[in-house]
Amino acid sequence: MKFLDKLGLAVFSLIVLIFSILICLISFGWVDISVIVVALNTIYSTQNGVYIMTIVLAVLIFLAIKCLFFPSWEKHRNSSDDDEGILLQNENGKLLITKGTIKNLVASVVEESKEIEDATSDVEIDSNNDVCVNLSINVLKGAVIKNVSTKLQDSIKTSVKKATDLEIKEINIKVKDVENISDKETVKNNESED
Repeated sequence: MKFLDKLGLAVFSLIVLIFSILICLISFGWVDISVIVVALNTIYSTQNGVYIMTIVLAVLIFLAIKCLFFPSWEKHRNSSDDDEGILLQNENGKLLITKGTIKNLVASVVEESKEIEDATSDVEIDSNNDVCVNLSINVLKGAVIKNVSTKLQDSIKTSVKKATDLEIKEINIKVKDVENISDKETVKNNESED
């Protein structure tokens, strides 16, 4: 939040708190409303009091207008895939290869594998522009996990290199689960019946 937004929120929260307490005190009969009227008359009876109240009210009006009509909602975009990537430059111009592009390439390679049922990926790019892919997969029962992962790592590196000319530093694979083929067929049959 920006400073003016925080200030506006704090000031209006304080005003609402004070106003609520005063209304409660008046409602329960613990404070007479004439006391509040006398206090306001005392403030407005002097020229300095009028100036001070005018300045305070002008600031409150400014904060109200700013907070109501010009909010500064910050975009919380933590490492958005569309903003971060590797910037390549040559004599013809610039090319930004985003994390999202690399994730899509990884997803297309994973979809081609018959031994993998489900996968999620995350792409990290460090300050040296080294690319690291973290992949979580579910493999089908009967697949040799070591062979599947080695083949997948090679295929991803080759595909990304061919499409983007980027070298992937490492591909970390985490096997989340081993799924039965019958479970897969049962789910597909249930979906087709709906």
